[in-house]
Amino acid sequence: MSSKIIGFFSVILVVCCLTLTPLTIRAAEISEETQGCIGCHEMVTPGIVGDWLQSRHAKFSPAEGLAKEKVERRISAVNIEKTLVKNIVGCAECHTMNADKHPDSFEHNGYTIHSVVSPSDCATCHPIEVEEFSHNLMSQAYANLTENPVYMMMVNNINGSHFYDGKNINMKNSDDVTDADSCLACHGTDVKVVGTETRQTDLGEMVFPVLSNWPNAGVGRLNPDGTVGACSSCHMRHQFSIEVARKPYTCAQCHKGPDVPAYKVYSVSVHGNIQKSVDKSWDYTAVPWVVGRDFTAPTCATCHASEIADENGEILALSLIHI
Repeated sequence: MSSKIIGFFSVILVVCCLTLTPLTIRAAEISEETQGCIGCHEMVTPGIVGDWLQSRHAKFSPAEGLAKEKVERRISAVNIEKTLVKNIVGCAECHTMNADKHPDSFEHNGYTIHSVVSPSDCATCHPIEVEEFSHNLMSQAYANLTENPVYMMMVNNINGSHFYDGKNINMKNSDDVTDADSCLACHGTDVKVVGTETRQTDLGEMVFPVLSNWPNAGVGRLNPDGTVGACSSCHMRHQFSIEVARKPYTCAQCHKGPDVPAYKVYSVSVHGNIQKSVDKSWDYTAVPWVVGRDFTAPTCATCHASEIADENGEILALSLIHI
C-alpha cells in the first residue's frame, strides 16, 4: 500500500478520534492544513502526533476558550482571527503562524512552515503571558550566561578539556556542542539558519533548513525570528500541559544541579513530602487553581507561576506566571 493511501486513511482515523472523543462534545473543527500534516506525521513522528492528541489544543478551539468566564480562561487574547478561532489548535495553526517573520520558514508539501515556534507565535492566543515572560529573568537566561565573563569562566572550567603539549598541562575552552548539551540546554541556545540540506524521505527528496544549536527548549533561547525565550521549556511540546508546568519535576530539569539546588531543597522539605505523598488526589489542571480543593501544599509553581483562588472564587494571588 502506498504512503499516500496510508496517509489518507490515517487522516480519516485521526479525525474520527477527534470527533468521537468521550472527553468533550466539540463544535470545533480540524483545519484542512492540519489534516494534511497528520496524514504524514502520524507515520513519520507518531509520538508527536500522539502527544498532541492528548492536549487541550487537539480538543478545544479558541472560540470555546473565549466562551468561558474570564477567570476560567486559559487564553488571554480578546480577539482572535476568524480563520483561527473556530478550529482546534493543530500543527498548521502553530507551524505556519507568522511565516513571513521567520527566517527558518520553508516550503513543505505545499505549505510554508517553520520548525521553531516562538513566543511571538504563542502570543496569538496568549499575549499577556508572552508579555509577562519577556520581563522575566529566565527569558534573558542566554545573555545572562554568555555575556557574563565570570559565568563563562565557570563554563569553560567545567566543560573545557585539559591537554598536554609535551611540557605543560593546558586548558582548552569548551566547544559549542558541549555547551549546548549542558549549560545552554537550560539557558537556551542561539538558533540561526545556517544553510539548507536535501534529505531523502518516504515521499521523495525534500529540502530543509539547517538550524544551528537545534533542537533546544532553553528558557532564554534566541529564536530565528528575533524573539527570546521558549514557552515549551515548561509547557513541553506537544501537549503544552498546564499540569506538567505545575509539577515540580518540570522545574527540576534545570533547578537541580549543585549551582541551583532549589528542587533538592524543595523535595526534602515538608511541602515536597506532602506533594510526593498525596498529590495523586490533586487536580493540576484546574483554572483557577483553588487551594484546599485542587491542592493542599505548594509546589514551585504555586508560589512562582500560578493564579490562586479560594473556594468562593476570590483570587488570593494574582498570576505571576512569567515575571
